Amino acid sequence: MKLHEADQGHTYRIKIKENLDPGVIDWFSGLTLTPVENGGTVLVGPFSDQPALRGFLDQLWNLNFTVLSVDVVTNENDRISDA
Repeated sequence: MKLHEADQGHTYRIKIKENLDPGVIDWFSGLTLTPVENGGTVLVGPFSDQPALRGFLDQLWNLNFTVLSVDVVTNENDRISDA
């Protein structure tokens, strides 16, 4: 991997068990929130590097959200699958 590729970060799809209240959307600025039909929420957005992703996951943990999955988005279809 070239150095400049590592600096670009990746887009991730994070699925959580909880349904998010619309009032917390501001806290997730920069992310797209999609409710899941059978419960839960999918959050999609860019993270500059692994420490940024880890910090966000730590914040979800501190807020008592249950993270069900974390996936790298490799194409547009990945953004919405399981939503």
